[in-house]
Amino acid sequence: MKISTTGWSAAALICAIMFASGASAQVRYDMSKATCSDYEAMAPGAKRDFAAWMSGWFNGKAGRTEINLQVYHANITTMQQWCASNRSAPVMSLIEAASRNAKPSQGGPASIDVAAISCGDFLGTDPEAQLIVTAWTAGYAAANRNAAVIDAKGFAKQEKAVHTACAKNKKQLLLTAVGKNWK
Repeated sequence: MKISTTGWSAAALICAIMFASGASAQVRYDMSKATCSDYEAMAPGAKRDFAAWMSGWFNGKAGRTEINLQVYHANITTMQQWCASNRSAPVMSLIEAASRNAKPSQGGPASIDVAAISCGDFLGTDPEAQLIVTAWTAGYAAANRNAAVIDAKGFAKQEKAVHTACAKNKKQLLLTAVGKNWK
């Protein structure tokens, strides 16, 4: 199954964050200010996308291009436990602290090297992995531009541009498509 090019997962992520924080009229959202309360108020799919975006952001800052899905899910559990007792804290503060001691993942069957995956391989992965990788690459691209502030309207448009480019050139590397199409 291929990812929809409508930008639904990204748009859902942004809308969930804005509604959870009471900023429904806002077009731009500063991801660095999202609190644990904002995270806890999100629907499950938005939580997944938010966590993947954050993972992409911090991996992008560290120059790492690999997503280990087992580690990703373990990190979500850690984040949820931490957030349960730190509801007003910014989520980025947890991840910044954890990132200082993070070791690069060791690969394995649950790992995806986003720098090596082609658009065709990406579009051929299972739907859950596609959603995680989509949000992760959005965070990665934002980190490379030092842009934690997201334009909700532009986000969906950029995601659609990447998916359209991937559908047209399945041999292209996913990060190349992101780099060319994420403005």
